[in-house]
Amino acid sequence: MKITYISHSGFAIECENGITLVFDFFNDTQEVMKSILERSKQVYVFVSHSHPDHFNHRIFMWQENYTAQFSYILSQELFRKFRESDIIRIPENAIHMRCNESFSDEHISVHSFGSTDIGVSYMVDIDGKHIFHAGDLNNWHWSEESTEQEIKAAEGNFLAILRDIKAYTPDIYLAMFPVDPRLGGDFSLGARQFLSAIRAEHFIPMHQWGDFEHSCQFDLYKSDFGTYHCMHESDSIII
Repeated sequence: MKITYISHSGFAIECENGITLVFDFFNDTQEVMKSILERSKQVYVFVSHSHPDHFNHRIFMWQENYTAQFSYILSQELFRKFRESDIIRIPENAIHMRCNESFSDEHISVHSFGSTDIGVSYMVDIDGKHIFHAGDLNNWHWSEESTEQEIKAAEGNFLAILRDIKAYTPDIYLAMFPVDPRLGGDFSLGARQFLSAIRAEHFIPMHQWGDFEHSCQFDLYKSDFGTYHCMHESDSIII
């Protein structure tokens, strides 16, 4: 399994038999996607929600420019927002997923979980491995700005979704999760809680707005289990 970090929360994961998973593409400054898509046979494109740092409508043009077969798996929130747009044309065969829905075909199984922002997070089962992309699921703990009541509500929502994920599977092969330096002193709180609840064999931080110095300080939040990868734009690893 080859993982390429595109940017921000965007990843391309090349699996066996020419199958590629693409998550939350929005920007490709290093132009890594062209070669990935050229060598892919089947591409599943996931969009967790409509925020512009997680979604770029260019993804819908890929199926016109490459020979691979494309499947689009979108949050229902994104579909509702753009379904009547004259600018963004969502493919008719795109799959729209609400929280706690499932989809499967001959290659993958997908289950959607909630988010503490908009949209969903995704668990993908492929080749016997669980792959989790959090989207904007995080404990958005703005302790320097939020009231105590707001902090408690946000944390309660986050921990409830973590319980749902753990009930689905307590063991994940690969987890991509926000470690956002804008949260100040609490930038790693959500990751610590996630890794306390879930055993992730491989963990990659994302949503760090280019601040890898903070997100890659693994000693501040890693558990005793798993391998942690500090990936910069266009980096690739094989796991």
